[in-house]
Amino acid sequence: PSPKYLWFPVILRAAFLPLFLFCNYKPLGIERILPVYITNDWAYWAIAIVMSFSSGYLSSLAMMYTSKYVEPRYAVTAGMFAAAMLITGIFSGILFSMVFPILVERITW
Repeated sequence: PSPKYLWFPVILRAAFLPLFLFCNYKPLGIERILPVYITNDWAYWAIAIVMSFSSGYLSSLAMMYTSKYVEPRYAVTAGMFAAAMLITGIFSGILFSMVFPILVERITW
């Protein structure tokens, strides 16, 4: 996608979160209340592979577009900000993964 529409597939990646919650995921010491709709382990692997490739592809595009679409004197600063936002997103994802066992245990449908 072009820089103008890069936000759209990035937002669509949020659909992976409920997909993973509905997979056969049972953390140790947690009683699962959320129903399991995706019981096939191969489906889980396929979802994980598509999510990882889309993450790498879209983040690479964003990093390339960042320094290309600002004035040349701001390219280095824009690249540093893009890298900082990438690291912040990875760190936020790691922290949010600690919420998944709580969601599996407490959400009922």
